Amino acid sequence: MPTPTYSIWPALPPQLANDILLSVQKTNKKLYRTALEVMAPRMGIRVPILIEMSKTQRHATWIQILARPEMEVLSFNILSTWLIETQRPMLCAWLDSLGIEHAENGCADTFPPEPDASLFKKGVDVLLKQFDPVLVTVYLRCFNQIDETHWPELDKILTSDPRLQLKAPTLATA
Repeated sequence: MPTPTYSIWPALPPQLANDILLSVQKTNKKLYRTALEVMAPRMGIRVPILIEMSKTQRHATWIQILARPEMEVLSFNILSTWLIETQRPMLCAWLDSLGIEHAENGCADTFPPEPDASLFKKGVDVLLKQFDPVLVTVYLRCFNQIDETHWPELDKILTSDPRLQLKAPTLATA
């Protein structure tokens, strides 16, 4: 089974995690409202109080909550929305490297059976030459959570390639 997206949150640089949530707030108000409604009871407060918190404080708490297994669906939706809205060139480059037809926004309607591992390796190399390794890792982990993918060979690369490892920020880097 591919690495779940909820495990991404604790390893993201705090500024990137906050930027992701700010982007979703700006581009998908319905999803952000859902997040408010899901997070408030988990934080032990009502939605109006949560809205009054500073976004930095709110999002810092959300990042901790999104790192829980029961938050997988919300986590995937937030990350995939952010990726589609902000990382289209990377999404398109990946799908092009695999020969998968897609829309301008980097989304595909159908996926082939699992491609050969060598195609994955070439695609990963292409992405890492053009894009930040943290963003590539987030995207590929999310990509492999799509119902039609869950490709074991891609998961092997994601867990074994040292360039694709997310490491939790330390106090010095946070």
